[in-house]
Amino acid sequence: MKKHWNLFLLSFLVTTTACTLTPQAPSPQAVIFETDMGNDIDDAMALDLLFKNMDQGKINLLGIGVHKNNPYSQEYIDIMRCWYGYENTPIGVNTACVTDTNCIDYCTKTCLMKDESGQPLFARSKHPNYEESVPMYRRLLSEQKDQSVVIITVGFSTTISQLLDSQPDSYSPLNGRDLVAQKVKYFSIMAGEFVLENFTEYNVTNDIKAAKKLFETSPVPMVYTPWNIGEQIHYPGKSIAEDFNWGCPHPMVEAYKHYLKMPYDRPTWDIIAAYYACNPKAAKVTISKPGDIQVTDKGVTLFTPNTNGKSRYLTATPEQTQEILNDFIQTLTTKPLILKEK
Repeated sequence: MKKHWNLFLLSFLVTTTACTLTPQAPSPQAVIFETDMGNDIDDAMALDLLFKNMDQGKINLLGIGVHKNNPYSQEYIDIMRCWYGYENTPIGVNTACVTDTNCIDYCTKTCLMKDESGQPLFARSKHPNYEESVPMYRRLLSEQKDQSVVIITVGFSTTISQLLDSQPDSYSPLNGRDLVAQKVKYFSIMAGEFVLENFTEYNVTNDIKAAKKLFETSPVPMVYTPWNIGEQIHYPGKSIAEDFNWGCPHPMVEAYKHYLKMPYDRPTWDIIAAYYACNPKAAKVTISKPGDIQVTDKGVTLFTPNTNGKSRYLTATPEQTQEILNDFIQTLTTKPLILKEK
C-alpha cells in the first residue's frame, strides 16, 4: 500500500508541476482607435494593421472613434469592419466636430464604388448603430479592468479632451479624468514634433486647445509618434499595386489608390502609432526618456526632459526604419483571416 501511495504522490507532483510551469498565453491588448479618417490615407492603413493584429489575437479592438464629421468617414470604417468580419466593433461619431460638407476624399470615393451590376462594391452593416463618441468611450472603459486599455489617437485631440471633461453617467460614477486614470494604461498619440524647431504639426494645429489639455494634463502616460519618424518611413506604392492580388477588392487598397495619383509612396505616421500600441516590446523603435510637453499658442510642441514626466516619444535609427517598414509590408499584405477561412 505504501508503494502504491508513493507512486500516486509522485504522479500527482509531476502533473501539478507540469501544470504550474505551463506558460499562459498573454491576453490580447485592449485598444480603442481614435481617427480623423479621410484626411490622410495612413489612417486607413493603421486601421487595416489593427484588424490584422485582431486576426492574430494580439489585440482586442474595443471600439473606433471618428472625429471627422463627414458621413462617408464613418461609412468607410463600417465597410472596413464588415470586410474583416468584425462588424460588431462599435463606432463612435463625434458630432460636436465641424461638419466637413465639401469633402471628396478617399472615404467618399471608396464608399461610392460600384460593382459590374451597379451595386455597392463593398458590404455595409444593415443597421450600423453609430454611437456618440464620448458615451461610447465611457461605456467601453467602464467595462474593462483597471489600467488595461491603450487608446490610440491619430488625429486631433478633440474627442479625448471632451472625454476628460465628461461627467458621471449611467456607465460610471467617475468623471472623465478619473475614469481615464483608472482604466487607461497609456495613450499612443500621433502628433507633434520634437526634433525640428518651431514645427507646427497638423494634428496639433487643428485643435490647439484640445491638444494642450491632453498633452499637458493627461492623468496617464503618453507615447508620441512625432512627425519626423513617420516622414522617415514611407510605405511603397509598389506594394499596394502588386501585393494584394487576392481575387477580391480590398477597401484599404482602393482607398490608397483614390487618395493620390498612383504610384506614390506615403509616410506612415498613424501606422507607427498603431504598430507600437499592438506590441511595444516587439516594436523596432527607440523610445525617449520621460519628459513634459508644452503646446504653444501657435501649436509648436516643446519637450522638456523630466524623470517624473508622463510623455515619451519615438525615434528610429536607419536600421530600425527598414525593420519597421519590413514589418508593415509583412503585416499589411497578409491575407485576412476571414479570406483564409473561405
